Amino acid sequence: MKIAFWSNARQCGVTSNLAAISVASVIRFPYRLITLENHLSPNNLGSAYLGKPRADMVRDVGTNYYEGGGSEGLIRKIYRGGYASNVLEHYIREIIYQHLYYIPQGQVIHSELFDYEFNHCIRLIFQLLDRSAEISLIDTAGSNILSTKTVLEEADLIVVNLCQDPVILKDFFLNYSSLLPKAMLLISKYSGHSRFSIKRISKMYPVSPERIFPIPYNEIFGDALHRGSVVEFIFHNYHCTKESPNRFFIQSVKRAAYGMIKETEHLQRMKTEELQQCGR
Repeated sequence: MKIAFWSNARQCGVTSNLAAISVASVIRFPYRLITLENHLSPNNLGSAYLGKPRADMVRDVGTNYYEGGGSEGLIRKIYRGGYASNVLEHYIREIIYQHLYYIPQGQVIHSELFDYEFNHCIRLIFQLLDRSAEISLIDTAGSNILSTKTVLEEADLIVVNLCQDPVILKDFFLNYSSLLPKAMLLISKYSGHSRFSIKRISKMYPVSPERIFPIPYNEIFGDALHRGSVVEFIFHNYHCTKESPNRFFIQSVKRAAYGMIKETEHLQRMKTEELQQCGR
């Protein structure tokens, strides 16, 4: 199952939300998850999980400078047709033992070239991901990236990251409402003091409140994100008490992770039933 994390605006926390929710998901559920991006960026999932890129971050993934390391090497190998069915295992890095994996970036290929080759190979990439993990989470860039349209079309579920800015909300529901049938919404930096509460958003726009999940701002998590210690932060606070300053944030992340996984399980059951009806 392929899940795209996406936003119509830059400041809505796509990468930070994906990082937190991916960790919370594998703490509770026994699935194997692979995370990756369809774009190159220095502030990527690798920096959230592991800290800023180090010399050894993509050691033993990729083969040379031309291919690049991690995701660049994988894309280039698929693009050139020189890959086997088990190629993915040579390009992933384990984040949480046997459950959470990431395809790191080597930052050695121009981003436009990477985007072109990613888009060219995208369906083969998804086939490899589906064979290697139950769930793949794609940090999906804005619509100006060539492959984004294809990722959103191919995704089984789209986690749309928004905020309580009325301009961003209006833009999404006006220009991207076609995504709603297979979308759940995250409201980043959520504040109960804002006029645009979940209840009001659901009244203003055609979306059920059950498909909207608040993710409040948390300064301590923000520090962990910049230090590359998201995994440690989520593990340490996962069972925090009501007195913890991180309680509201953690509970919100856990609810969003639960909603995402349960929706994925529902979609998988529907797929299985359809295949059975077709006699496959």
